[in-house]
Amino acid sequence: MAGSDPPPDRVPDLSPPSEWEETDTITGTGKLKARWAEVVAKTSEPPDVPIFKAPLQAGRKVGRYTLVTRLAKGGMAFVWMAWRRRSTGKQEVIALKTLLPSLSHDQGFVHMFLDEAKLLSEIRHPNVVSIRNVGVYGDIPYVALEWVEGDTLSALLRALNAKGKEVPMAIALRIIGECCLGLHQAHELRDARGEHLNVVHRDVSPSNIMLSSHGDVKLIDFGVAKASERLAEVTRTGVLKGKVSYMAPEQVLRATPDRRTDIWAVGVVLYRLIAQRLPYEGDIPSIVRQIKYGEPVPPLPAGTPRPVAEIVYRALAREPQDRFQTAAEMRRAVQYAYAEVCAPVPKDQFARFVMTFLGTTIQARRESLARALQETKPGA
Repeated sequence: MAGSDPPPDRVPDLSPPSEWEETDTITGTGKLKARWAEVVAKTSEPPDVPIFKAPLQAGRKVGRYTLVTRLAKGGMAFVWMAWRRRSTGKQEVIALKTLLPSLSHDQGFVHMFLDEAKLLSEIRHPNVVSIRNVGVYGDIPYVALEWVEGDTLSALLRALNAKGKEVPMAIALRIIGECCLGLHQAHELRDARGEHLNVVHRDVSPSNIMLSSHGDVKLIDFGVAKASERLAEVTRTGVLKGKVSYMAPEQVLRATPDRRTDIWAVGVVLYRLIAQRLPYEGDIPSIVRQIKYGEPVPPLPAGTPRPVAEIVYRALAREPQDRFQTAAEMRRAVQYAYAEVCAPVPKDQFARFVMTFLGTTIQARRESLARALQETKPGA
């Protein structure tokens, strides 16, 4: 193994056997936890020479999944659209996250990457993306996630900006309210003894909020901010400017974050949706300085309804005890604002809004998937 690379189509899938993969409901099962533990064990002592050197690309099989197209590259992972054929013959589409090869021999990154899989197996809520599988392919750990046909809030903001449009207030409140529901479920997670696990997302931002063509809002990338902090320490290049802009004062001061840290970040997202800018802008040192020393948040546009402005300013209180104390409390405030300033947006209407501005991207991915599936048919 150490002397040569196996052919690309024969890279070993080192994942443990898993009978439950063929069932329809696997999230949160004991078998998933056992599989996670086995994968962690298998990645704890990687070979001295990497097994997998060939670059991942469309058409490559990773375990039992076939890659269709790469969707994104983050600080620690690629995200792919992929699919597999179940034992029933049904084709299942998933989002496959693969750890960057350059990080596969750093046990800190490997375990943080897999820790997200373990965390997602515990959080079961329609506003949090769910896990489907976990494994290791050659040297590369991977996590298969629920496929959300859509794109991120960041993508929506770019599409709106290109057309010179803003996010309608009712749409903004729906997105924020749904995020709060998912966060509260995560924040309330308890262990077998009933004790809080103190789960904190740490990186609530438009790039980690998925909007689906069916009108769903789902949080992604739980725990990845912790890995990003480690990556910054290793590379000594700092974290991305966009991430710093959503960091609460206690994060900047390196104090222990809690659920109210996520409340701050949601407040920044709402501020961004209303004002079309971030509350703190500039280069990284400038942003850090503004947050660290409590520079006043620039006022929202003059036409912002009072109930909505109150939500933003309370969420962005410098002291955690002055913010909403739970995401559920912030969600209730959003509902009250709906009642005062605008009518709630039904799910189907929200779905139409998403498709209006992200439909071209969504359709392109549908076509890529259709071509990939066609190529796998006998005689194709």
